[in-house]
Amino acid sequence: MNRKLFTLLSLILITTSAFTFTEDGNDFIEKLVAKFEKYHHENPQEKVYLHLDKPYYMAGETIWFKGYLFDATYHRIDSVSRVLYVDLIDESKGKIIIQRTLKCDGSTFGDIALPDSLEEGSYQIRAYTSYMRNFSEEFFFRQEVKIWQGTTQNRLTESNANKLSEVADFQFFPEGGNLVIGISSRVGFKAVNIAGKGVESEGFVLSSSKDTVTAFSSEHLGMGYFSFIPENLDTYTAYIKQKDGTLKPFPLPKVYEQGYTMAIDNLSNKEKIKVFISNSTPIPAEKAKEVVIVAQQKGQICFVAKGSEKLKSFGISIPKDRIPDDGIVQITLFDSKGEPVCERIAFVNKNKQINLKISSDKGIYKSREKVTLNIEATDKEGKPVKGDFSVAVTDGNQVIPNAFQENLLTYLLLSSDIAEKKSNEYYSSIRGTIEQPAYYFESNNENATRHLDILMLTQGWRRFVWKDIIEDRKPNFQHILETGLNVTGKALRPNGKPANNVSLTLMLKSEKGSPQILMSNADSLGNYGFYGIDFNDSTEVFIQGMKEKGSKNLQVSIDAQKNAPKVQIIKTPFNPMEFDARELADFLKKAKEAVELEKKLKLNKVQMLDEVVVKAKKETQDSRKIYGRASNTLKVDDRLCAGATNVLQMLQGRVPGVQVSSDGSGGYKVVIRGISSISLSSDPLVVLDGMPASIDILTGINPCDVEQIDVLKGADATIFGSRASNGVISVLTKRGGPNYDYSKDPAIGVSIQKRLGYNVPREFYAPKYDVEKPEHVRPDFRSTLHWAPNVQTDSTGKATVTYWNTDAKANINIVAEGTAYNGGIGIAKHTYQVK
Repeated sequence: MNRKLFTLLSLILITTSAFTFTEDGNDFIEKLVAKFEKYHHENPQEKVYLHLDKPYYMAGETIWFKGYLFDATYHRIDSVSRVLYVDLIDESKGKIIIQRTLKCDGSTFGDIALPDSLEEGSYQIRAYTSYMRNFSEEFFFRQEVKIWQGTTQNRLTESNANKLSEVADFQFFPEGGNLVIGISSRVGFKAVNIAGKGVESEGFVLSSSKDTVTAFSSEHLGMGYFSFIPENLDTYTAYIKQKDGTLKPFPLPKVYEQGYTMAIDNLSNKEKIKVFISNSTPIPAEKAKEVVIVAQQKGQICFVAKGSEKLKSFGISIPKDRIPDDGIVQITLFDSKGEPVCERIAFVNKNKQINLKISSDKGIYKSREKVTLNIEATDKEGKPVKGDFSVAVTDGNQVIPNAFQENLLTYLLLSSDIAEKKSNEYYSSIRGTIEQPAYYFESNNENATRHLDILMLTQGWRRFVWKDIIEDRKPNFQHILETGLNVTGKALRPNGKPANNVSLTLMLKSEKGSPQILMSNADSLGNYGFYGIDFNDSTEVFIQGMKEKGSKNLQVSIDAQKNAPKVQIIKTPFNPMEFDARELADFLKKAKEAVELEKKLKLNKVQMLDEVVVKAKKETQDSRKIYGRASNTLKVDDRLCAGATNVLQMLQGRVPGVQVSSDGSGGYKVVIRGISSISLSSDPLVVLDGMPASIDILTGINPCDVEQIDVLKGADATIFGSRASNGVISVLTKRGGPNYDYSKDPAIGVSIQKRLGYNVPREFYAPKYDVEKPEHVRPDFRSTLHWAPNVQTDSTGKATVTYWNTDAKANINIVAEGTAYNGGIGIAKHTYQVK
């Protein structure tokens, strides 16, 4: 028995002499542990979180965000994926408005410039990796944002305000899973309004004979629980009181004639989780088999215990020091057949997060005064921590935070592990939506722990299903783990069949920068792929295929850029943007003024330009040439290239001082006479469209694809450094040129496609008022004063952020979020005044 399994078995509180879960006598626990570890080893998962600068925006503003990518088990920002997708979704239309593709190395940052024409409404920010699409899309990061058009008219009518306070749906959650005759059970419940938000409620339960069983009322955000004993297979109905005094009926879940129930006590003892199991039909001792209780957290089994079918009830205690980390613990009961029959989740808070503090150099400032923030991160022992953080500074009069809104801590420990979406015509996602998540982490909230336990009673863990593990089911992996951007496709004969030994050349050419050239080969089925490529913005993708003997008689295709996941349309019976304008009046007024001022400034800049008459032909600079004038240039025309079999052959006898000869093995050797070198090599540096290349690559290029060949000698070659000690041969192709028209290319063996690469983040505009500039005369009432997405603490655990206040006289709110490089989570808030 391995050491890990021995450790697990040493935790068992109720012991027997042997395991007898299967007919052949195999050990069920050993099998379960092995399958569990195998599943999580073969199917690792990721989590994404976005820190936004504020919760709502005016059309025409910019959404600034920082993205954090974690492995789902240890919450370290070292996940393998390197590409992050961020979508802005119009919820009312169910479509993606804007998408961002970002290069991500554990974290990244970006922005979404909102068009000023966007309709006012509810939008959704969604973030994910390609690899995450292999699992449930319910675990994508999602955050609702409101986008306004500047109206200050109150739209929260009395009628709709009343609708929001009424119970639209009521759901029941028997603890452990089922109601069983004769066993007392706790039943969690959640009442929601037409928008899917929790609403306070009260009511009572009646049997089919109209006998009152129990009465109940919610405790927090429409959630609560009641206890009762089902006496028979009767149907039970709950009646919920509405605001107008009427009663609305909701049926309770089905009652089972026999089975198990599970109850959890996570409140009475700080050191242990108590688990109580009840069995409606005990088995005689001579026939009884064992049942197993398993506790796991983040893909790690941390506790195993055993009981017997002969017992009507029994209890166990799970020491909390066996739980490895903060977060949700899943407790499951397996019957004698090895099937999961009861399940409950509990939350353990071991306070392992790092201590993150924000302080300002002053408590009270003046308008447009410089502010210096000091960020400090330490662990529980007070030792400095190196980490990666983002900081948002907002005007407290304009940006009103949502009550106990989501943050990095609450998302990783709670929201990212809760799913099982349920929808109807009134709401989306009852079970799985955690309202006001930060409420449960308020240290001065005496009800937080109790209400968190009720939350666990009404929520579900769904990152995996036990039956999938037991039956060795695997996710359908259709999406690869991306370490960069990819270009894939097929290279086939004209008859659609694969060819042998097909080589492919990929050229990427964007408006800015030099082209990239890569080589690859097709497989036996004609498939090819270039993986882990980095390129930005809009880029031309050019693929050329060639057979073993140089023939290009191929049909080369490029796969289309993959589509984003589909958007689920959320139906609501009334406009979700209804609001009390008084609460947002300052933001609506000043944000609208700022957007309109920005428009006027841009328009004025255009109108202020004097008429310019161009009399000379504009000379364009070829981005492939970092040098000025070449020592010699050979222009290639159709007559010159027609008789040449390769590029180097065109140089023979045409450029003074350049000697081209065969190397005896099918290749070529080039020597530029008059060049001396201290190295043993006499090979010149070869540059293809601005990129250093092997001389062998030139032999595979069609001579008629070349525009010109430049030879650089002596002082002309010094710009390339010591690599050019033997001179430089620069080959510029027609396809690599900035003005090349790809539509003129023959279709045989060639394919061209326009691709969108990484979005390059813009820099947040932060005026520095210590230096006078003409634009500083404009009023400054930005709701986001400063956005610093890349704040890194050093070996002392410290970092500083500086910026200038706006013209506003207000309380300024600062929020910092991030993570230590070792996996610890940190969040902090700070406030100062501007008078």
